[in-house]
Amino acid sequence: MVDPPAEGTGVLAPPNPAPPAEPTDDLTVPAGLTDAQREAVTAPDPVLCVLAGAGAGKTRVLTLRVARRVHDGSADGDHVLVCTFSRKAADELRRRLWVLHVGGEVRAGTFHRTALHLIRQHRSDRGLPPPVLLGDRRMTLQTVLGLAEAAGGRDAGRARPPLPRLPASRSPALSQLEGEIGWAKARLVGPQDYEEAARAARRRPAMGAARAAELYARYEEAKRRQGVLDLDDLLWACADLLEEDARFAAAVRWRFRHLFVDEMQDVNPAQFRLLTALVGEEPDLFVVGDPHQSVYGWNGADPTLLDRIGEHFSGTRVVRLGENHRCSPQVVTVAAAALGLQAGAAPTSSRPDGAVPRVQAHATDRDEAAWVARQAWLAHRPGRRWSQIAVLARTNAQLGPVAEALAAARIPHRLAGGDLGPASDLRADAGGEGPEPDDGVDPTVAAGEGGAHGADTGPYDDAVVLTTFHRAKGLQWPAVFVVGVSDGLVPIASARTKAQREEERRLLYVALTRAEDELTCSWAAHRDAAAAAAGIAPRRPSPWLEEVGRASTSLAARAAPPDPQAVSARLAEVRARLVDGPRAPVD
Repeated sequence: MVDPPAEGTGVLAPPNPAPPAEPTDDLTVPAGLTDAQREAVTAPDPVLCVLAGAGAGKTRVLTLRVARRVHDGSADGDHVLVCTFSRKAADELRRRLWVLHVGGEVRAGTFHRTALHLIRQHRSDRGLPPPVLLGDRRMTLQTVLGLAEAAGGRDAGRARPPLPRLPASRSPALSQLEGEIGWAKARLVGPQDYEEAARAARRRPAMGAARAAELYARYEEAKRRQGVLDLDDLLWACADLLEEDARFAAAVRWRFRHLFVDEMQDVNPAQFRLLTALVGEEPDLFVVGDPHQSVYGWNGADPTLLDRIGEHFSGTRVVRLGENHRCSPQVVTVAAAALGLQAGAAPTSSRPDGAVPRVQAHATDRDEAAWVARQAWLAHRPGRRWSQIAVLARTNAQLGPVAEALAAARIPHRLAGGDLGPASDLRADAGGEGPEPDDGVDPTVAAGEGGAHGADTGPYDDAVVLTTFHRAKGLQWPAVFVVGVSDGLVPIASARTKAQREEERRLLYVALTRAEDELTCSWAAHRDAAAAAAGIAPRRPSPWLEEVGRASTSLAARAAPPDPQAVSARLAEVRARLVDGPRAPVD
């Protein structure tokens, strides 16, 4: 039995919830679960790590485990905290719990939201005002950069390269500095240690690591003078309170004694430090994640934290969910091939057979976009809505030609941003449009690409969805077109290290596994006809696209009477098209 905390802990005081409902096996442990899913829902272990592949039902398992424990009395809903990657995920979790007759007593939100709540409570208990949040880090950074430029010529004995003038809030230099500071804070790296950490991670900001470290320090000083915190500071400050104030930590651990963490593969060191401070010495912890979908290392996430969860919490039991319930067997096979998974390690599919995925090459980006528009029109057959079709690209800029082609074909479409970061979770508190620490936009490629994220073209609710690989994570559509799969974009040119390229490969896997039934991958040899006429060297296909083509060819061969010569000829054709560019369509 856990003793209640001392007085003076405000909303962390002992709750007085209604008695838990009687267990309802038909709701919390439904008959349709696989053996592995049932084990993840019902296992009595205090620390459980679920490795759930794409489409394996991780959200369902997490929700059912929370509901099962609340219903059978092994957890009190008012003492449950679920840390999600985004506000959208938290809202979906609460909706599912409500269906399972678990009321609003379960608290769910991002790590940032949890940290803000606890910091406010700590200050309220001591009669202090709530923390003041920096609404937009970019504005303060803009001021810091301007002051640094003005002072650069007056600092004797220090030769520095001139800083660019930055009149626009989305300038590349500003976006990169913001990204470097965000990465450093996520990795628990202060200004004094930034240069060494950046060198070790092979991060190369255009302004130089030394200048980035200097501007990072000036930014921290500017915040200190203003008496404000940015969103990343919340994680540091909350963990500091829990580590330094034993009485407060005991109250928090009593209040949130059952912890659940979603998307564990994308947790960064700052978030993990807060998690370990919340858990304390008697862990009651459930984490779920997929190492094959770890795609936020550029933003500070540490995918090894999921792999090493047992090192941090002794007695951890691991359950693996390897069956994909979203994608057809053909999509699962092609995605596994793109990731380089061997037959024994590849996931399986519970879905019926579907269409064989296609690989298509084009002469130019415009040709690719026009072809996608035509195929989207054909995919919009009776019974399928436009919104069940998606076009995914590595960057925002690649979506422009596709949007133009869809508009020319009078196909409704929208550029979807999604809600992937905690900023929208905290905007009302910060009083502005804050940066998104967990956002899916890589600042090394997003700078200067315009405002595609979050924008809608036209008033359509039923529209083809255009979005990036990162933004598509966690979503799914019956028909998916993955465009621009050429080297330099997949993987992105800024991915220099082995770890970065491996992350890019996982990102492609994420994109491919958004397709439920129909999947098409395409690339273009040139940006436009003028580039081809000027003799500019053509692009090469992504190094992983040949694996996709090979798997697709093999699937097509198995779907028809075996003809070794035809299979060899088709494989040779796909190989030639990947290397030499488009000739005739490959269907």
